[in-house]
Amino acid sequence: MEQRRDRRVQVQYPISFEGNQGVGKGTLFNLSLGGCGIESGAHVQVGTTVTLRVYVPTHREPIHVGRAGVTWSAGQDFGVEFMDMDPKEQERLKKLIVDLQEGKTNIH
Repeated sequence: MEQRRDRRVQVQYPISFEGNQGVGKGTLFNLSLGGCGIESGAHVQVGTTVTLRVYVPTHREPIHVGRAGVTWSAGQDFGVEFMDMDPKEQERLKKLIVDLQEGKTNIH
């Protein structure tokens, strides 16, 4: 059985993604430093690489993930592993997750 390395936090943030299959929108429903789960009406195939923009209500600018690989897909949900991220964006993500875990940020 696959073991997750990073603790996930449950959230509901708007997200947009773009890959060779086109552009889509959805809702990010869980988040960790290493990846996230996304609910979307778009059909995304496992193995696809996408770029992501996570729209956190308390942030002025979305968090940008330069490259994420789709690792699973089930119905309207799919999961991605973050593969390439600017260090500044990674720091923003890390701070967001810590704040969520400590109850400092509104999840919805």
